[in-house]
Amino acid sequence: MALPARLTAALGQHPGHLTEDDLQRAVDSQIPESVDLDWKKDFYQGTDAGKKELAKDVSAMANTAGGMVVIGVDDGKKDHAHALAPFEPVPGHGEEWIRSVLANWIQPVVPNVGVRPVKSAVHEDKIYWVLTVPPSTQAPHAVAAPGNDYHFRVYVRHGTTTRTLAESEITQRYRDRFQAASDDVDRLHQVADAGFGYLSGYLTSTAHGRSPKTTYPGWVSLAAVPAVRGTYPVTTRVDREAAFDRFAKLAGEGVTTNVQPARPVLVGRRQVRFEGVPTGQLHQDGSFYAAMPINLQSDHINDDGLKRLFQRGLELDLVALVQAAAAWAAETGSAGDLMLSAALHRFDDSEKAVHLIAAEHAFHHGPAMPFPAVPAQTTGDLSAIVTDQREAVVVAWALVSDLLADMGAHEPHILTSEGEILMDRLEGFRHTLR
Repeated sequence: MALPARLTAALGQHPGHLTEDDLQRAVDSQIPESVDLDWKKDFYQGTDAGKKELAKDVSAMANTAGGMVVIGVDDGKKDHAHALAPFEPVPGHGEEWIRSVLANWIQPVVPNVGVRPVKSAVHEDKIYWVLTVPPSTQAPHAVAAPGNDYHFRVYVRHGTTTRTLAESEITQRYRDRFQAASDDVDRLHQVADAGFGYLSGYLTSTAHGRSPKTTYPGWVSLAAVPAVRGTYPVTTRVDREAAFDRFAKLAGEGVTTNVQPARPVLVGRRQVRFEGVPTGQLHQDGSFYAAMPINLQSDHINDDGLKRLFQRGLELDLVALVQAAAAWAAETGSAGDLMLSAALHRFDDSEKAVHLIAAEHAFHHGPAMPFPAVPAQTTGDLSAIVTDQREAVVVAWALVSDLLADMGAHEPHILTSEGEILMDRLEGFRHTLR
């Protein structure tokens, strides 16, 4: 979850991992409230006024810079952590109640809010609540009582307090949201174009007397850009080595290990580069580009001279690429939606059509069609992709469905829109799965 780095530095611990000892140190250090930190002594009441207060606190964080609300720490009316004040859990007012209030009182719903109880080790049967709120790309978030959508307020953090936005400010926030969406599309195109240029240079370079790498005539690429950008240090050799090693480990945890990069670790401006299978770039802000060879072979059965593209391996590789892209984005602290773009490329100096074949043992193929001229694009929830393999399959299904449709195929062969991988269609491929 992307939270202000200042919080981790101030608390000495990532906000998602706070313990009572960390809260006591915050009291001892008198850590002050700020635009991204709110200490609250008492839990929210179950009245409409209490629900509105909860919605106001969380939406204001999301509308500003993100941050954290800690319930059970008294600020002593001095705007800093003054004393621990854990309390007994309120029956029926746990995580489910908190999330229900946020869902019903905030429009649009603030995504990816963390809700976590922290047990007190000193005071038996007492707890604290820690609410972590990432900055939102869907801001402004308005607060309104359920069924009363015409009377709403938009709140933001202002120093240690919360204030209401004026109508002109709300209008500007909507302009900012639409501009941010346009900027995300531009950034996705930038990452995809730069990545393809790097891939092309790697495959076709004749520098230093090298021959072009034409072993693999066809490639699939995936570019990805998170809506809330993260940051990861990649400015020194040590930084890049650490980032590469971390990504290699994450890539090995996907549905296949095909996306694990090979050394050496190469230099790029605010990025890590790697060549071979796969070839790609890891950007400092959580953006991602990687390309892999696809199974494009000469057809020894038909005499039309067209090559055959086997889609089964393509589908599995896209799932692994989606998982790797999401894992890298999350590692950098990115959050929100993940925009993705997938494309097919040829490097055999041919623009001829190809026959699309579902699986290597199949004899029937579709009509002869060229590679799609336009990339396939979709958007997924970053957190969901990272935590749920089915979500990664759904995203890959959306991408591959569009690519295959342009080539005359009705649907993917092994992926489903419900997030399933049809294992009975993986003859000869099951050994490649983790």
